[in-house]
Order: sequence, then C-alpha cells, then structure tokens
Amino acid sequence: MKRLLYGILILAVLLVGVTFTTKNAQVVELNYYFGIHWVTPLSFMILTTLTIGIALGLLASLAMQARMQRQLLQARRDNRKLEQEINNLRALPIRDVP
Repeated sequence: MKRLLYGILILAVLLVGVTFTTKNAQVVELNYYFGIHWVTPLSFMILTTLTIGIALGLLASLAMQARMQRQLLQARRDNRKLEQEINNLRALPIRDVP
C-alpha cells in the first residue's frame, strides 16, 4: 500500500515538473559578479537554484547533526558512569547506625 502511494506521489510530482517545464521554456539570462553570464531556460534555472539551496541546507544540517551526535555520545558515557556508580552503591552492605 505504501509503495502504491509513493508511486502515485512520484508520478504527480513528475507530471507537475513536466508541465512546468513546457509552460516555462522561455530563455532567461543571468548576469552575476565577475562577468558570469548564464543563458538557460527558466525552468532549468529554477531547478538549479532549488538544487543548490537543498545542498546548502543539507550541509548546514550536517554540522548541527554532528554536534548532536557528540552530545549524545557524551550523555551515553555519563549515563554508563552513573549506572556503574549506582551498581557499586547497591553492592555495599547496609550498616546500622546506632
């Protein structure tokens, strides 16, 4: 059932992409710094900028994910130490205080 839903979703996205490409086939030009000049169809330019944005977003999230992984490892080490300390305290004999 999941595969069918994913298949329908992929087909819908492809259909929207193809119709967007055919409706936006006009050529646009991009002038940027340092004499960069790019002439391409509008749909390809939008797709390229979307891809670059996704890539930059993933790179930014990788830094945060690496920091979170380090914090998780440190928390697990602390947890193991505390569990060992609890087990050591449980193993001590109970003394009656007069």
